[in-house]
Amino acid sequence: MVLEETLVIHNPIDTSEVARAFKEAGMPTRITQTAALRSTASIRGMVRSIKALLEEEIAQSEALAEKIGIDDEEDIELREIYDTTLSVVEGVVGVITEFMEKYPAGTFVPIDEFKEWMSPFAALPQDEEDEEEEELDEDTLQQDALDPMVYRFMSFITLDENDMIDLGEEGVAVKQHVDPDDLILALPGDAMGDIGREAMNEHDITMEVVIASVPEYRLEFTPEAVFFAEMDRIDELIDELEIDEDEYLPFRESAYLKQIAATKIIDIIEEHGTMTPAEVVEALESNAIGGAESGLEIMLRFPLEFVKGLLNDLKKIGLVRKKGLGFRAAQ
Repeated sequence: MVLEETLVIHNPIDTSEVARAFKEAGMPTRITQTAALRSTASIRGMVRSIKALLEEEIAQSEALAEKIGIDDEEDIELREIYDTTLSVVEGVVGVITEFMEKYPAGTFVPIDEFKEWMSPFAALPQDEEDEEEEELDEDTLQQDALDPMVYRFMSFITLDENDMIDLGEEGVAVKQHVDPDDLILALPGDAMGDIGREAMNEHDITMEVVIASVPEYRLEFTPEAVFFAEMDRIDELIDELEIDEDEYLPFRESAYLKQIAATKIIDIIEEHGTMTPAEVVEALESNAIGGAESGLEIMLRFPLEFVKGLLNDLKKIGLVRKKGLGFRAAQ
C-alpha cells in the first residue's frame, strides 16, 4: 500500500502509552518490537602513543602542504580533527592529573565528594566576590560546562579501566597513581580521522568494534491514518513523548508529502470526472500546486504504478470509487 507509513524508533518506549497517545491524536498505530544490530567503534592506546601518532600526522600533513604549495581542504579538515582529539586527550590528562594531586593513593573519597568532583561545574572558574551577585544564563552554562563534562566523564572511565579507583556505594577508594602518559585511553573511532590501521599498529593503538542489539519499535500506520493525520498535532505529540526528532522527521516529511499528493489527485478527479490511472498521471504533469502569485510552485511527477497504488488506497478509505477501468470521486 502506497499511503501507509512506518515510524521506526530505536529508543525504549512504553508501547501501550505511545499507542494510546497516537490513537487519541487521531492517528491509530500498530506497534511491533524487533531488534536491530548496531556497531560502535573505538580506538584504545597509551596516551603517549595517541599523542605521538596525532602529532606525526599533523606534522606530515603540514610538511606536504608546504612542499607542494597547496593546502587541500580535506587535509585542513583532518588536521582540525587531529587538533581537536589532541585537545580532548590533554583535557582528560589534565583532569586525571588534578585528581591525583588532590587524592593520594590510599585515599577514600566519600561518594558525595566524588559526585561533586564529577560535576562539570566544579571545573568552572568562579569569582568568589561576584558568585552570589551574578548568575550565568542557561546557554552560557551549557557551553562552559560542555568540555569539563566530557573530560570528567572520560576521566572517570579512564580511572576505572586503568585500575586506579574502586567505586563502591559509600565512595571511591584511590588504589594507585599512574603516569598520565602511561594511561590507556579509549576514544571514539572517528577521533583518528582517516589514519590507517598500519600507522595505528606501529604505535600499539588498537581499534575495537562492539556489535550490540538495540530494541527497534515499528509504528505502522494505515493509509487512512496517514491521510487524515493532523501533522501539527502529531508534531506536538512527538515532542510530548520525547521521540527522537531525527527518527521522526523523515517519517513526517513522507507522510505530509503523501497527503499533498493524495489531496491533489482527489481534486483532479473531482474536476475531470472518471479518470484512468494513466489519465491521472497525465493530468498531474500539467497541474502544479501553487503558482507565480504565491511564489511557490509544487510539481508532482509520479510513475503509473505509484498512482495506481495511491488510487487503490484512496478507494479503500472511501474517498474514490472504481468505475470500469477508471476512478471517480466518492461524492
